[in-house]
Amino acid sequence: MDFILRAANEALHAEFGLTLTEPDVHILDPFTGTGTFIVRLIQSGLIRPEDLARKYAKELHANEIVLLAYYIAAINIEAAYHGAGGGEYQPFNGIVLTDTFQITEAGDTMDAELFPQNNDRIIAQQASPIRVIVGNPPYKSGQGSANDNNAKQPYPTLDAAISTTYAARSTAKLKSKLYDSYVRAIRWATDRIGDTGIVAYVTNSGWLTGNTTDGLRIAMPEEFSALYIYDLRGNQRQTDWRTEGGKIFDDGSQTGAAILIAVKNPAATGPCRIHYRDIGDGLSREDKLAIVATSQFTTMAWELVTPNAEGDWIDHRNSAYAAYTPIAVRRGSDETAIFTDYSGGLKTNRDAWVYNFSTAQLADDIATTIDFYNDQVDAYQNAVATKPELAVKDAVTYDDAKISWSDGLLPRVQRGQRLTYQPTHQRTVMYRPFCKMHVYFDDHLNDRRGRLHHLFPTADLPNYGFFAPNPGNLAPPFLSLMTDVMPDLGAAGISAVNFYPRWTYQPRIAGDGQLSLDYASRTGTGYRRVDTINPHVLATYRAALGDDITTDDVFYYVYGLLHSPGYRTRFAADLRKMLPRIPTAATRDDFDAFTHAGRTLSDLHRGYETATPYPLEESWTGTLDGNDREALRVNKMRFKSKTDHSALIYNTHLSLTGIPDAAHRYRLGRAQRSNGSLIATKSKPTAAAPESSTTPTLGATNNLTRGTSST
Repeated sequence: MDFILRAANEALHAEFGLTLTEPDVHILDPFTGTGTFIVRLIQSGLIRPEDLARKYAKELHANEIVLLAYYIAAINIEAAYHGAGGGEYQPFNGIVLTDTFQITEAGDTMDAELFPQNNDRIIAQQASPIRVIVGNPPYKSGQGSANDNNAKQPYPTLDAAISTTYAARSTAKLKSKLYDSYVRAIRWATDRIGDTGIVAYVTNSGWLTGNTTDGLRIAMPEEFSALYIYDLRGNQRQTDWRTEGGKIFDDGSQTGAAILIAVKNPAATGPCRIHYRDIGDGLSREDKLAIVATSQFTTMAWELVTPNAEGDWIDHRNSAYAAYTPIAVRRGSDETAIFTDYSGGLKTNRDAWVYNFSTAQLADDIATTIDFYNDQVDAYQNAVATKPELAVKDAVTYDDAKISWSDGLLPRVQRGQRLTYQPTHQRTVMYRPFCKMHVYFDDHLNDRRGRLHHLFPTADLPNYGFFAPNPGNLAPPFLSLMTDVMPDLGAAGISAVNFYPRWTYQPRIAGDGQLSLDYASRTGTGYRRVDTINPHVLATYRAALGDDITTDDVFYYVYGLLHSPGYRTRFAADLRKMLPRIPTAATRDDFDAFTHAGRTLSDLHRGYETATPYPLEESWTGTLDGNDREALRVNKMRFKSKTDHSALIYNTHLSLTGIPDAAHRYRLGRAQRSNGSLIATKSKPTAAAPESSTTPTLGATNNLTRGTSST
């Protein structure tokens, strides 16, 4: 907070020749919480003693929507003013109990009869020429689940401004994250200061590289004359979270944080100047705060960054990437892709109910939630008979111990749609890397199934494929894993995934319009298996590399290439923002090498449960009774020590020793950050699960060569 206040003061002086203490420099904290920003400003010495009374009475403003926080903030600010030599105790009339976003909505009406004094303060604030906005905007994007019964509050005027600026410029398919609170706060402040002023926030740092927020990064330089971003890192959701270092807000949000100083100076000429500074890798929270405490805004070594046309600021895409063949495209696109069909992972919105390691327990859980759901259907139908205007969300019971509601399930209650348990809907899913679970695969109790029901229409129809992170996720390392079961949306661990299958299935319809039970070697299935490798791509590969190339070869070539450290390194930024694009191998030898690597990795990744276990030594403490389940219970496994990973302590009874160092070097995805860029690093191979060690040389054209290293 102190750094932000100093930075706002120094930027104000550098751009306008003013400081925070000057007359008519109105300062607003729109999300004041307990008032700490205003308190620190009063205590900072940035306001001259002779200006303090004027500033306190007329030019400091704060908003808070939570009543208890509002009262605490008022007391804190008043006490700070009194302690700074404000003389007789004076109330702080600049604080308002309000929803900051709501008071600037078109047509907003205030309750002048119930809160006349508060409304007068709102009117006075709105009439003030706010020149500096400081604060810590709320990060929460809305309800975590429908059980919260607390949907995101709409703000039509503010959201329309986002729609015509950030959303209009974004290339993302799903743009809901542009209406998260912290993005709304940036949009709101941009409009509130008009054509002159400074916005100084500490925010979620996801907008700096997020796929959805590319429109924000394109729009902001058009609206500001100078931007300064101090990246404090701390994203705990990344695969390589240790390089992100400690969380600035300690036990608070797990997202990264960044300080934004945005300047609007109508006298400035030329394009917006974007300045960036990365605080560094692997620093603790205490280290970061110590660095920030001694940082001086005007003397810091800022890196001047140049955005590209796609809105990349600090992790530019590679121009060669766009020339390669996309792995998949949206339906309706006329671009040729490797795969003709693909799907997102399974999103249930009720994992605790529809997933289980035990098929018997899963059946019990589903029966319980279906019974409760049907009771809610009956209760709602009875209630609405006497009260037709009753909304379904206000009629059902929100009880996490009995059901998990979602936006897709509530309308079924409203329609009076009852559910029945279907034993054939139990399937196996790759829930997390190398961790399979049983799932109840059902259109009613799964929120989004994508096209998985076409790829795995029945439990006995085999299929396999690989998943990879969906573009725009927070975790930058690219990874890919082959599996012979459908993947969960979070199968990558921390990223939503897309699944690229070997086949898709189509119902086979007979001449009489009925489902045919005649399908090649799979008589009785009623489905026709369709190859997902695009025939046009196959023809291209055959023309370039040999007529004997098969769709299997292309499939495994892609999988091998996606594990190439050279490919992952060169196109790390692209893989974060776009679906993979696949270059054609320059020679047949190169193609065969990647294909062989892909087949080998596929066999290892699909068959991991049948691999010969490594000969670890089991060390038991005490005696083990075969019926003693407690002896096998584990709360949290751990290594022998922080530096010795050769032994795994399973619980107080059992340790596994003799783990080779090579086992710890294998990673599905790994990343490091260098000079503000996210770079994928090579995962070192092990004898049990090697990666392709090829380091290719990629040209600007749609081809690939291996270079000098071997597969």
